[in-house]
Amino acid sequence: MLNREKYLNTGNLNRADVNKLGWKIGDIFHTSGTVSANGYNYCGYEEMRLPQGTRVRLIGIKQTSLNAKVPGGIGDVYVDFQCVDLKNADGTPVTCGNRHAWSLLEANPSFMLAPDGSGDLGCVRGGVWYSYAQKPGVPEDFTKPWSEQRARSIELAEVA
Repeated sequence: MLNREKYLNTGNLNRADVNKLGWKIGDIFHTSGTVSANGYNYCGYEEMRLPQGTRVRLIGIKQTSLNAKVPGGIGDVYVDFQCVDLKNADGTPVTCGNRHAWSLLEANPSFMLAPDGSGDLGCVRGGVWYSYAQKPGVPEDFTKPWSEQRARSIELAEVA
C-alpha cells in the first residue's frame, strides 16, 4: 500500500518564507533538467527524471542561511513543487520536496522566454538569446562553445 501521506509531506509544504527571489506559493516555473523525482521508489512510486522545462507549481518556499557567507550575504532558497502536467500511475501529481531553487530555470538571472513570443525557454548572453534546447543530431560536446550546440539564437536587437 502506498503511503500517500508521506509522499505529500514534503519538507516545507505550504511554507512561504520571504525569499531573495521574490517567489510565491502557486507560481509556475520550469525545471532545469537536473531534477529527478521519486528517488529510490519513494513511497512506492516509480523513479523518473523530469525533462528540462517541465512545468511545476511551487507548494513550499524556504529562505535559509546556508551559504550566507558568500558575497551578498543571503542564503540559499529551497522549494517544494508539484508537476503541473505529470502524474504518478495512480493519478497523484509528481511532487518534489526540499529542492534547491537552482533546480528551476527561473533562478538563473539570465533566464528569458524567447523574445519572438514562441514560448521557447532560454537565456541571454551578450545581447543574444540562446535556446536551452540541444540542436537535433548534435551530441553534447564540452570542447565546443555552448552556443554552437543550442537549437537556435535570436539577436535581441532584431526584436527591439
